[in-house]
Amino acid sequence: MSKRAVCSQCNKALPACICASICVLDNQHFLHVLQDPSEQHKAIGTARILALSLSRVKITTADTFEATDFDLENTFLVFPDEQANTVSTLQEKQKIGANTQFILLDGSWKKAYKLLMNNPFLQALPKVMMDVADKSNYRIRKSPREDGLSTVEAGYALLSTLENDHTKFIPLLDSFNKMIDFQIASMPAEVYQKHYLDPIKGGDV
Repeated sequence: MSKRAVCSQCNKALPACICASICVLDNQHFLHVLQDPSEQHKAIGTARILALSLSRVKITTADTFEATDFDLENTFLVFPDEQANTVSTLQEKQKIGANTQFILLDGSWKKAYKLLMNNPFLQALPKVMMDVADKSNYRIRKSPREDGLSTVEAGYALLSTLENDHTKFIPLLDSFNKMIDFQIASMPAEVYQKHYLDPIKGGDV
């Protein structure tokens, strides 16, 4: 059986290609996405949208990482826990500068936590979380957390707050929604209903 044709840029099957929706954006702060290996070739992975769209971004895929590859004196880890501050709070305290970098963990909540545990230097980094009111629109993947966001949604929320501009990075969400809409349209309606819709609320989970 021959392999399906894949787009060389977005790494998705040609019918699912999102390249036409990609808009190149000049982000002020550098994002370093640390990706669990299980996410690298997933059709519904969202980190690739950040890689294709942003001018200052890097994706590194591994289970463990070298602390010497990071500017640990000027880097925050995007991870919601009791010690995390919101971006707005850090800006008020002038903890964020023009050269501040941010690390995003790309994987399911369980895999992201595993990356954190496997890399002690990440645990020592100051943490930042997004103060967002809207729930994730990742309609074909579930999070055990109410505030759980996909990697691209977290990138959007982070950069929008950092630059105080909530329209500049909307193309990230446009590409994300295009990908999700295609995946939903490609599956039988009963499968989507059974696995991804709340039978009680009839909405996203």
